[in-house]
Amino acid sequence: MRSTVGRESTTFGFSILVTVTFAILQVTQGSPQPLQIFSYAAGAVASFTLLEGVLSRGFRRPMPQHATQTLTLGTSLNIVSVLVALAAGWGVAEVTSGVVAWAGAPLVAGLTYLLVEGLEETLAERILVSAGDPDAQETSNQDA
Repeated sequence: MRSTVGRESTTFGFSILVTVTFAILQVTQGSPQPLQIFSYAAGAVASFTLLEGVLSRGFRRPMPQHATQTLTLGTSLNIVSVLVALAAGWGVAEVTSGVVAWAGAPLVAGLTYLLVEGLEETLAERILVSAGDPDAQETSNQDA
């Protein structure tokens, strides 16, 4: 169970985020048509694709992972990243409409989620380092 929870925390948070962002859009924009649903899916996926492309230097470098205890503490703060990202998606839903809202809200929400989660991991690393954990800053694939 520990392995499953630790490995799936980011995915679980993102799943919650895209579900509630869809709900926000449905409240602000009404029931979507098929094109809007496809736009939503594309926007949600694009957030990961864009950041992976940038952070892997055009998909040419491996993506490092923090040590398990750092990931565990960082992802335990997912409530912050989910709520901040949901607010960002809601903002897009309020100021746009149509396909732009349906693609833009999950894109902005996803990017915000990943950026805030990165900050949560940085905070977790600092907390663990200050508590004397010698492995808190370790990452796999340290190809910078």
